[in-house]
Amino acid sequence: MKKKSLLFYALISLCITAASAGENILSTFGESRDEKNLEQCLKNGLEKLGVNTSEKIPEENLSIINLILKYTYENNIHKMRGEEENQVYVKDSGEEAVFDAEGNLVTNAWNKGSYNYGNYDEPIQKFELDIWPWLIWGNAREDPTSFAERFYYYLMDLDNGIQEYIFLEDKASLEEVNHSDLNKMDEYVYQLFNYLLFNESFKFDLSEKNVKKYRKSANNYWKYLSQLLVLSGYEN
Repeated sequence: MKKKSLLFYALISLCITAASAGENILSTFGESRDEKNLEQCLKNGLEKLGVNTSEKIPEENLSIINLILKYTYENNIHKMRGEEENQVYVKDSGEEAVFDAEGNLVTNAWNKGSYNYGNYDEPIQKFELDIWPWLIWGNAREDPTSFAERFYYYLMDLDNGIQEYIFLEDKASLEEVNHSDLNKMDEYVYQLFNYLLFNESFKFDLSEKNVKKYRKSANNYWKYLSQLLVLSGYEN
């Protein structure tokens, strides 16, 4: 399988709506824009999803999640609403600029650049400082996009991180992550991604046997990836 965003192509046929049956990520967090305490918002949402927030995640899963988020770049999240040619540039200091296909600075509320407080070398902190606030609140007060739109485009960027793990040659190179080093917000973020990436309901998981199949076949990989969409609450 060549490394590419299958989610990007799926967008053509996907209707960005929440499935009606049961709790999912969209139904849980979709109306959270007025939340002020983002840590409490995440904790409450996890509990609503049936996640035991006091249960420890296997440390191997922590290491895999850490790697996946490290390679989940802010790329597709600046290409929403058909602006697929946008290019994202980030300075070392954190300032971000987005340019369209003609080289013009993108200034609309949903795709424009913002200041990044986190960095990819600390992926959990990056999610807490930049991505989670954006998912809940949007890019600006006047941002018209819904949580469902934002989370879908975030999944497209997450796809890159997942493939980075799938094509990782040496699993022993994974950075070790210890529970003792995590604060409460860190734990909630890991629990969110453990729920999303290692859900017990998945028929196609990230076991080594399946990972080998995903490497060989985009169709096999799509079997795994499509589960994330369904779990999140998207439907055709």
